[in-house]
Amino acid sequence: MPHPTPAQIIYGSVTVVTTTFALLLLAPALSGPGLTLVAGVALLLGVLVALALRARRAGRAPAARLPKTAHPEPLDTPRGRPGVTV
Repeated sequence: MPHPTPAQIIYGSVTVVTTTFALLLLAPALSGPGLTLVAGVALLLGVLVALALRARRAGRAPAARLPKTAHPEPLDTPRGRPGVTV
């Protein structure tokens, strides 16, 4: 299994912290099980964001390579064009 990239760690961590603060601001008077639920939801959302970043990167197509020909075409030099003297 490949290691997470720094971008995945940063985005996932920021998501966990932001989600935790947002949920605690929406429901400030939570009991023990409520806090556990908030922490679990924030952690799950952070992991999903990190995995979505990996999926988005993996979905990119690699750069297209030019096909190699057996006989390369000659370069267009000034000597090869009519009316041009060097």
